[in-house]
Amino acid sequence: MNNRSDQLHNMSRRQFLMAAGGVTVAAALAACAVPAPGGDSGGAASSEAQQISFLVRPDIRNAYAADAAAEAWNQESEQKIVIDEPAGAADQKIQAAVAAGDLIWDGFAVIEGPWGIESWVSRDLIQPLDDLIAVSTVADADKVVPAIIPSVLESSKYEGKQYTIPGNVGSVALGWFWEPLNAAGAEPPETWDEVRAAAEAIKATSPDWTPFDAACSPLCDHISMIWGATDAPLTDEGLVDWTGEASIAALKWKQEMVAAELMPGIHGESFGNWLKGGTAIMTSYDVHGTMAQQTFGEDAATTGLNIKLEKDDIKAGAPFWLNGSVVLNGANNAQGMMDFLLWWFGPNNKATGEQIATVAAKPAYQYTYDDFIKGNSVQAWQLDGIELVRESVPFPVNLFWGLQNSAAAPWIEKALDPGNNMSAEEAMESALAEMHDEMAKMKQG
Repeated sequence: MNNRSDQLHNMSRRQFLMAAGGVTVAAALAACAVPAPGGDSGGAASSEAQQISFLVRPDIRNAYAADAAAEAWNQESEQKIVIDEPAGAADQKIQAAVAAGDLIWDGFAVIEGPWGIESWVSRDLIQPLDDLIAVSTVADADKVVPAIIPSVLESSKYEGKQYTIPGNVGSVALGWFWEPLNAAGAEPPETWDEVRAAAEAIKATSPDWTPFDAACSPLCDHISMIWGATDAPLTDEGLVDWTGEASIAALKWKQEMVAAELMPGIHGESFGNWLKGGTAIMTSYDVHGTMAQQTFGEDAATTGLNIKLEKDDIKAGAPFWLNGSVVLNGANNAQGMMDFLLWWFGPNNKATGEQIATVAAKPAYQYTYDDFIKGNSVQAWQLDGIELVRESVPFPVNLFWGLQNSAAAPWIEKALDPGNNMSAEEAMESALAEMHDEMAKMKQG
């Protein structure tokens, strides 16, 4: 066990956030050259060339090889793009600039959809893209949106308008190390019962390993279990169905797992322990299998699909989200920004397609899977994962995502502590009451 732990330093908070956004640690090593855009892929329909100013989050700048893409674009386009990084919270910087009338950026990468979209729209920070896409002169611009995985495209919209150009998709999935699984004689688990059986066998045969854990709660364990256990994971008011049958069953299952010492009740160091090779099976952001492979080898671990209640029924599929680039409201060169984004993720920019397929993981476009993932055994998990996303129920585009997490997490933790003697029903009803209180405050304020 110590040998595995010594192979990887403790994971920083920044690396954890990178994983949460669907970006792997390997993004820091990204330095792929990007071929210049060909043909008439250059700028907006304008008689004067204008500069494009693009604010890009540092992890995305690395993961998507944004500098190489900008250099390639600038070799062929009259409208040169300049990349900048946010100092501090990007949305606050942008909002202050918009309010002061001195916005210097045309676009930003990235916001998480659908969770963040309504917040950015309601604060007048971003503009709809439909008209800008329609008049773009970039070669094959009309092929970009139709190639977006339909459920991902839906999560890029708000009130029928498209607000983001997605780059890659994250979702929740099981992953496992083969060593403890094989030692236990267990097959790769897919269902709640199979995870429980494999964890029990691993505890008996590989006691140095944590049998099962989740990267965080509630997204990676509770919400993912709800999605895999019911066709209707959401309520009419746009919340996760916290008090529904699937939610109560999921929390009771976790209570039993914690009581049997098959999983910890607190997830503080969970992802770090996975990266050290200390957790046998984990439900997590689906890049965790690839991250383990980067440290221990391609044959050491893998990524599966979201945990299900029934083996042959995906129910609502898997919780998923996207990393989307946006055009800012009041941008000086909105069309130029739009043209760059359509070229950046378009079918002719093979370098960025390969970069996202092999580094950032789970591209948003069908042509990227056709070019770089189909037939690649190492990347096959991405193809399986995106097919599940295609059939999954998206999160609603509303302002309630953050308050749900804040309210649910501590009540789940309380319920998993045997000393509290708290029922699953009591915990979830209490969490929902807090959510309603916070929603009422939002309406008043």
